[in-house]
Amino acid sequence: MLKSASKVTINTGNVLNLIDIKKKAGQNVTEELSESIKLTLSEWGTQNGLPIQNGTTEPSQHYMVVSTSKASEAVVNITRPHDDVQIKMAEEDRKNLKIGVKIFINEDSPTALCECLENVFTALQTEFIENVILSYNPEHLHKEERDDNVKTTFTKASPISLGSTVVRNSSTELEADSDADARKCEAILPGIKTLWAVLEDYVKNGRVLQLGVADVGGGCLYKLHAWAVVKPTIAQINLASCCVVPPSLHTFCKANDVQLLTHADPADLLSVAALKTLSDAGIGCNNLDWCARYQVHIKCRGVLALKGYVCKATVGKQ
Repeated sequence: MLKSASKVTINTGNVLNLIDIKKKAGQNVTEELSESIKLTLSEWGTQNGLPIQNGTTEPSQHYMVVSTSKASEAVVNITRPHDDVQIKMAEEDRKNLKIGVKIFINEDSPTALCECLENVFTALQTEFIENVILSYNPEHLHKEERDDNVKTTFTKASPISLGSTVVRNSSTELEADSDADARKCEAILPGIKTLWAVLEDYVKNGRVLQLGVADVGGGCLYKLHAWAVVKPTIAQINLASCCVVPPSLHTFCKANDVQLLTHADPADLLSVAALKTLSDAGIGCNNLDWCARYQVHIKCRGVLALKGYVCKATVGKQ
């Protein structure tokens, strides 16, 4: 179906209304994303059964093929034909909604980051987003001993400990990172800065209100905060390997109005999700270029109104 395309963007729409996903309440993040992509491809294929030939296809209101300079190159934008995102967005005044977006990206490409964000704005038909969290995981880090790197920074304990850590260090500066964390920071900080500058422009233009970062480590967070013009106000740490925050990190975040949150998103989400879905569907793809997860809450009730993913993949023939 998509073997002629070179690029594919997939907008899952509101996954909260997918019955098959609801039946699997215990699934993890990777399984949810993979299942969402699989169901989106299935619905799109059923609705639009026309084959793509040489990067062109007959017009359809549900998808679009964008040709490039080469006839063999095409971007296929896939959406679920019966999605209810716009209906859900219209049920409440925009002032009553809070939109949070987490961007998963493996390359420090400003073009890719802008493309990702613009796809989210298009999917939600909104003029601004309350917060964007950047999760930058260069591909080469996936081959390293990631578990050891994380365990040297945090101690396992109950998630409740996050809010009840006893602060014993009044300094706003962080203690020295472990060698593993220092090496990771050295590897990812230049790329984060490149992407952060793009996000700062969105803030300056009023299209994004707050910025956050995931899994950078205490020392890296301090360096990013000191360098950035638009300071991070959210820091996410992985729930699977940490819960007792070092006192100095807790103190720094409190002193600088940085909200500490936990998450359960795997670092290799882009590659694993691609292998589980696109590759299994006969589309040559080893990694998603980027993926954004959006969540829309109703402020006054704290209710999750809708949730979805927008992803892009570079595909090849198998």
